[in-house]
Amino acid sequence: MGKIRVLEENLIKKIAAGEVVERPASVVKELVENAIDAGATRIKVAIRSGGKQSIVVNDDGMGIDSEDIRLCTHRHATSKMSSVADLFKIETLGFRGEALASIGAVSHLAIESRAADAKEGTRLVVEGGVERERHGIGRARGTTIAVRNLFFNTPARRKFLRHIDTEARHISQVMIHLAASYPGIGCELQHQNRNLLQCAPTEPLHRAADLLGVSRDGLVEVDAGGDGLAIRGALGKPEFCNRSKGKQFLVIRGRPIHSRGISQALYRGFGGLLPEGRHPIFMLWLDMDPRKIDVNVHPTKKEIRLADEGHVVEVVEGAIRQALRMPDAKSFVYDRTQVGFTPAKIGESASLAFTDSTSSGAPTRPPIAGQPTRQLAFSLVVPASPRTDAPTMNDNLEAMREPFQIWQLHNRYILVEVIDGLLFIDQQAADERVKFTAAMAQIEKVEIDGQQLLFPLKLEMGAADYAVYKELAQEIDRLGFTVREFGERTVLVEAIPVDLTNWGEGEAFYQLLNDAREERASGKSWRESTVLAYVRKAGIAAGQKLGLVEMENLLDQLMQTDEPHLSPGGKPTMTKLQLADINKLFGH
Repeated sequence: MGKIRVLEENLIKKIAAGEVVERPASVVKELVENAIDAGATRIKVAIRSGGKQSIVVNDDGMGIDSEDIRLCTHRHATSKMSSVADLFKIETLGFRGEALASIGAVSHLAIESRAADAKEGTRLVVEGGVERERHGIGRARGTTIAVRNLFFNTPARRKFLRHIDTEARHISQVMIHLAASYPGIGCELQHQNRNLLQCAPTEPLHRAADLLGVSRDGLVEVDAGGDGLAIRGALGKPEFCNRSKGKQFLVIRGRPIHSRGISQALYRGFGGLLPEGRHPIFMLWLDMDPRKIDVNVHPTKKEIRLADEGHVVEVVEGAIRQALRMPDAKSFVYDRTQVGFTPAKIGESASLAFTDSTSSGAPTRPPIAGQPTRQLAFSLVVPASPRTDAPTMNDNLEAMREPFQIWQLHNRYILVEVIDGLLFIDQQAADERVKFTAAMAQIEKVEIDGQQLLFPLKLEMGAADYAVYKELAQEIDRLGFTVREFGERTVLVEAIPVDLTNWGEGEAFYQLLNDAREERASGKSWRESTVLAYVRKAGIAAGQKLGLVEMENLLDQLMQTDEPHLSPGGKPTMTKLQLADINKLFGH
């Protein structure tokens, strides 16, 4: 008897569902995209328990007639394609006819809909891929789809869903990206009857200002194109750039996508306007011939393939430069074989030429591939295993306890003479570790004291920022802020933490929300994410001049923390240059 057999239809449906439905956010994405394809002008999504208990999507689109509703949960049943040729000029968000079939295979699915020209609507109920009921009902034009008990018949998959807040955050991100893609559509998201997102239909730049969280005055409009490519959108002015990439929206023909090549082109377009370690905020809409886009390269349509990505990248970079009035792409690379700097194209790495003490003394060019080179030996002071490497760490710190020489380098690093070399401490990372340790210890016990503002500050937030604020409002209060609601997506800040010296008329508050969102995405708790975001705003900055006493106090406090060798973000706080390696530089 052979080993190969045809799988049962029920198992086939579950396997297919696994390709399309990864988590509740996948369900929301598919259903909202269907509503957009149906011509909806308003879409409301209500979820419970992060979408694990229920997801209800209601739209005012064209609706589904009774004949079509009978087929809509069958695999590969679609109204959007009729031939192979249609696959290469896709105009809609959905097209394969897999969404409703996949969702119905792993949930309790109920569809109620009425087409514009129908006298009555139709209700269809599917449980685990099996039709349970179908009959006429009275209702308004449009469609309501309710998905309950997701993965009820695949418990292993349900077990791998994350915490309710995590799943709700993923859904919120889906809705925000779709709201960015379709400014003319009103979008609403509720979780446990609480509004997380509410965007009225508007024109593109107003939607950009709303979701990016800046005023229209803080945006630079982009309107360019050529050779079959049109680019519209908005860039945040350089002063509104972020520490993270949380406010970057790229849309191609209505699809929110991620493209490394296009993103890099956008960064190059900003040229030298971006401060170190900062990222631009933007919302770009690209339109082009659908025959030059392949959207059928991923089951969940997260990725697309462009026929001529090089041309698109070139046009995008030019459009950004034009909007920002930047000159042609030029940067400079330091070369010690020349006097001063030599020009290089944007994107090339800057390299320093070193003098090899064992050679004739002539400066060497940066090494090419395969050519051996002498390097300074820097060893990170980060224990791979606390049990085995802790003595090394303690030895370095003990050496610092004795009378030592200490300097500040470029207002960024603290240099300390130790027994066998030089210790370099990143003052910003070290201060973050100190403040993070103190804040976490205090916030667990009691709220941190705040200082009252002479004049309370009213802050208006975009939809994305407000959704994050609602999640971490309690933690913000415990840090020393006094914040109260003051209208729709508006708060009044009456007090701020004592240590927050760079308040910047509310800029620090917006940045705190953004940083906390990014840290939360990496798996940290809301409390840990909020505290980490706070210490980055309250801490010592790179480029800040420190006095001798300040440096000594910082190092003393650093040594008293549990993890002095790492910043709370996981970066090393210090590195060591061995005396033996310094001696080699001078031929000793």
